[in-house]
Amino acid sequence: MKSMAWTIVPFPCESTSAGRRGLRKDLQLALRVSGSSVIVDFSGCRSLNHKDIDLLLECLAQVAGRDTNVRLVAGSNVNRVLLEVTRISSLAPVFNSVEEALALPQATLQNHAESDAEDRSARQSGGTWRA
Repeated sequence: MKSMAWTIVPFPCESTSAGRRGLRKDLQLALRVSGSSVIVDFSGCRSLNHKDIDLLLECLAQVAGRDTNVRLVAGSNVNRVLLEVTRISSLAPVFNSVEEALALPQATLQNHAESDAEDRSARQSGGTWRA
C-alpha cells in the first residue's frame, strides 16, 4: 500500500484581514497541488462564521473531481455541529483530531462516509419532521 504524505493546514481564523488573506493563500496553495492530501485543521478556531464557511466551500469546490484527498479536523463540538448542519461533512470526512484523521486508512474512508450517511438517515427517520 502506497503511503500518503499529508499537508496539515490550520484554517485561517485570523481576526485581521491581512492575516486571513495570508492563511487563505496557504490553504488554497496546499489544495492546488495535484494529488496532495490535505488535512484542514479547525483546532485554532473557537467557532466558524459565514466567511469561514464560504472559504471552506470555495476550497472544496476547487478540489472537486481531482485526485486531492481532503480531511477536516473540527477541533470542537461547535465546529463539528456547524460542519454537519451546513452539510460540509458530506463533502469531506470530519475528525476530532489530526491524529484521528491521520490514523484512518484511505480504504476505510468510503465505509466511514457511508456509515455517517446511514446515521443521519436513521436520525431523520426516527422522529416526526414538520414544516
